[in-house]
Amino acid sequence: MALARVVTIATICLLNGQEYENRDYVLTQLVQCPPQAQLIVLPHMPFLSFETATAEADLKPFADFAGERQAYLALSMTEQDGDDTYFTAVLFDPSGEIVGRYRKAHALADDSISLGDELPVFDTAFGRIGMTIGTDFYFPEVYEVLRMKGAEIITWHHYPEGLRDHSGWEALLTARCADSHVHIVAAMYADEHTYLTHSYAGKRQGAALGRSMVLNRVGTPVADTGYEDGIAVATVNLDKRKKNFAPRFPRTENVFLVISLGDRKALAPIAEPYSPPTLPTYEKRTCRLAVGHFDRSEIWRDGKVPETMLRTIDMAAAIKPDLLLLSEQSCNAADETTGRVMEMVAEKAAAMNCYIAIGGIANYGQSSVCHVWDRTGKLIYGQPIYWPKGFEKLEVFDTDFGRVGSHTCGDLYTQLFDRVLALKGAEIILDPSQRSGPDGRYNETMLRARAVDNAAWVACAHWTTSDPSLRSVIVDPYGQVVAASGFNREQVIYYDIDLDEKRVYYSGLLEAQAEHTEEGMGVYAFGTMPEQQTGWREALFAARRPELYGIIPTVNEVIMRYRPEE
Repeated sequence: MALARVVTIATICLLNGQEYENRDYVLTQLVQCPPQAQLIVLPHMPFLSFETATAEADLKPFADFAGERQAYLALSMTEQDGDDTYFTAVLFDPSGEIVGRYRKAHALADDSISLGDELPVFDTAFGRIGMTIGTDFYFPEVYEVLRMKGAEIITWHHYPEGLRDHSGWEALLTARCADSHVHIVAAMYADEHTYLTHSYAGKRQGAALGRSMVLNRVGTPVADTGYEDGIAVATVNLDKRKKNFAPRFPRTENVFLVISLGDRKALAPIAEPYSPPTLPTYEKRTCRLAVGHFDRSEIWRDGKVPETMLRTIDMAAAIKPDLLLLSEQSCNAADETTGRVMEMVAEKAAAMNCYIAIGGIANYGQSSVCHVWDRTGKLIYGQPIYWPKGFEKLEVFDTDFGRVGSHTCGDLYTQLFDRVLALKGAEIILDPSQRSGPDGRYNETMLRARAVDNAAWVACAHWTTSDPSLRSVIVDPYGQVVAASGFNREQVIYYDIDLDEKRVYYSGLLEAQAEHTEEGMGVYAFGTMPEQQTGWREALFAARRPELYGIIPTVNEVIMRYRPEE
């Protein structure tokens, strides 16, 4: 029997500030790592550099450290190759030799660098490692490529951004781990002053976050420096899994994850050249988005008239929604009673002048389909659940206010499903769900991550349950829950959205900067306050590199690790 692959990982959180941006400071922090560490990770250090032609000499202090400690060392700094400037991550092995280099392959407006053309992984004695730098974090495609190339640990080397959004990062860190089934090692910076949020209006940048972390395969921090500098150390077993209770659908991670069993052809748009989709001229751009919530004992089944569901629709009529979402049911359109109720739903949609979306109606040869009726009562959309077997194409549909798409229940755990919808122009993503994921809070975190990744509105309709955290929710493009149902309550929640309000982001430099001081609130002014921009999705999608994502729509041996044996 092979020995378990147990590895001790140390991630360093450096202090942020000009006085700390030098090699001597970094090396003094390195030597404080515990001697048992087998993998040591430093943040991105753009203030340190090496020449491609003289890399061995320029990097010698770090190579010597790796050799002396007999540990792998991962770091990231500036690389100068002639006229080209890269941000490059370097991995040293325990003898001090370079295992490999990764040149940052994606750039946003603030990344004024040349780009690498590979997303490599590197073999070590304990497993395969992928590396990411800074704003790579905002591209889920990068993490999917690395996991499909066999990465079991992914490092994230970060440097403080102008205005960070850790509320969104928390959701994304969980999603990156859970989606890729990898341990993530995040290496960050902390400030000497108290952690404080930023204020764009006040020209105050807050403080570097700290929180260098080791996270397990489902996104739980197993070591964390907290909001300060220091070293977080964790010993992880790369082979440890839970006992599988469902051979047909392998579920062996620490929490209950629904694994996609599809052929992945529907993810093809991820790897295709991208141009913004042409959208029609909409009659308006505002939408009252509503979600109905009631007890699962009242689920719509064959041969049953779902009185509670119909009452919930009537309840929604009072708030005059533009779009009403109801959860995943368990009925079949071929059933006579189900067909009659579908006609009743159509009549209610017309009477309410409202789009109505309901999941879980078997149809078109599929076990669970999200059906949408338009304002006239006409069926205009039928998107099947994807994860049990997959199919070739994901669809979106246009309303009179914007473009909408849907995933169903466990599709939430198919990485990049929602990315395809967003690439096709979906501004709102619907999730009729019976209950996916380990608990309500985890489910909510994943919904938030999908919203953040795609700058999209996400609405999820759940059933009431004894888990008080499992709610029906509406999430905004920043990943914030703006409406949620109550506990065990039959109700309709709603939120008024303006689809012309694009998500903002921060880049460049403000012309007028606040003065940095040695005391008072001015200690949080660094002279690098960015400008507020609009259109995060557009900026992000323009920076994607589809030519690097060709592996994603395929099924390989890595994907098959999470599939049932034939």
